Amino acid sequence: MTLRARIALAMAVLTGATAIFVAVTTYVATDQRVRSEVDQSLETAARRFQDPDGRQAAILCGTNTNTTTRPRTRTPELSNEYAEGIQIQCIDSKGEFQSGTGSVLLPINDRDRRIAASGVGSQTRTVRVGDKVLRVETVGIQPSGAVQIARDYGETNRVLASLRLWLVAIVVLAAAASALAGWLIARRATKPLVQLTDAAEEVANTGRLDVDVPPAGNDEPGRLARAFSTMLAALGQSREQQQQLVQDAGHELRTPLTSLRTNVETLQRYPDLPEETRRTILDDLESETRELGALVDELVQLATDTFDDEPEERVALDQLTLRIVERARRRTGREITLTSSPSTIVGRPRDLARAISNLVDNAAKFSEAPSAVDVVVSPGSVSVRDRGPGVAPEDQGHVFDRFYRSALARSKPGSGLGLAIVDQTAKAHGGAVSVSNHPDGGAVFTLVLPEVPDPPVAD
Repeated sequence: MTLRARIALAMAVLTGATAIFVAVTTYVATDQRVRSEVDQSLETAARRFQDPDGRQAAILCGTNTNTTTRPRTRTPELSNEYAEGIQIQCIDSKGEFQSGTGSVLLPINDRDRRIAASGVGSQTRTVRVGDKVLRVETVGIQPSGAVQIARDYGETNRVLASLRLWLVAIVVLAAAASALAGWLIARRATKPLVQLTDAAEEVANTGRLDVDVPPAGNDEPGRLARAFSTMLAALGQSREQQQQLVQDAGHELRTPLTSLRTNVETLQRYPDLPEETRRTILDDLESETRELGALVDELVQLATDTFDDEPEERVALDQLTLRIVERARRRTGREITLTSSPSTIVGRPRDLARAISNLVDNAAKFSEAPSAVDVVVSPGSVSVRDRGPGVAPEDQGHVFDRFYRSALARSKPGSGLGLAIVDQTAKAHGGAVSVSNHPDGGAVFTLVLPEVPDPPVAD
């Protein structure tokens, strides 16, 4: 069942239940009110027979209160006395018909006989005599006997039956109208959802991300539409970046692979090369292999957007930078100065170590020996200065792009991915990296990371 059908059905059921409750309440209240009015009219007529000495009852019933034998006849005077749709029937002390008006005999039950025998008490009930429905009240008269006062109840029942039909029709019409209104409301409300579903199915079937998304409002479907549109935009951007990465990687891998293939073919074609030439080729192969391995590692890191699955932890940024600087000194034999202040951040240590190491290696690459590389650690930041030519203003906005290499950097070894990894690591940790030129020459790369306070020391 569709969402529209469920909403329409729910509204129909809710409206139908409400209409049924109102209809039943209305019918019961009307029935009680009509019955109360009939009973009240019977009670008013019965009061005429409830005089203490029974004279009024004897007059109306056409008997003498002192006699025990009463004629079993109909009394026209009673009809004249109560001509407004009321029928009267007198019962003697033995519970038998004595006299009365009307065309039918009213039924006498055991309770009527007990009331007639004692001359006290009353009861009201609805009876059916032939095709007539009557409301009958039996009242005792003094010193004994009873009078039954009846009123036609058939018309009232016909009115109530007609009311029942009307109420049933109203319930059915209300439920149908509610279902129709619910379907129309649901159709309008779910239209954006249907459009979003169609868009999602088109994306799933075709793989296209440039599908039309319905305009977004301020309600829940509007929020969902905006989120869906944002998701498609992010997926599209990710796909474009992925395709660009693959294209750039293919371009960058082509050069070392071509060099490797050329050197291998040379060795295969000329097995009797001089030892010095062979050693040069082998050294070139080792260098190209090492560069190719580093390029593959950097590509993997960029493609996965993380160094590994290492959890975040508190990292002493000054101690981490110290280890990186000491390792760079041993590896490059260069002079690297370190000025540091205590600083604590939260992050992935190996990911951060790779980013800081890239900055130090980049500075060492562009600083001609024996010039020094300066590293400064301050709260929440690491700055690395080289003694190279600096970064041209037109290149400063692109040096962190993947595979971007300025004109001065093209003569240096590298893949153009090191600074992109630094930028990605900074963003992943909620920080940023920037570049500027030092007044005394060289470039300064600054990695800024959110610092966290040290935990309080227990007394």
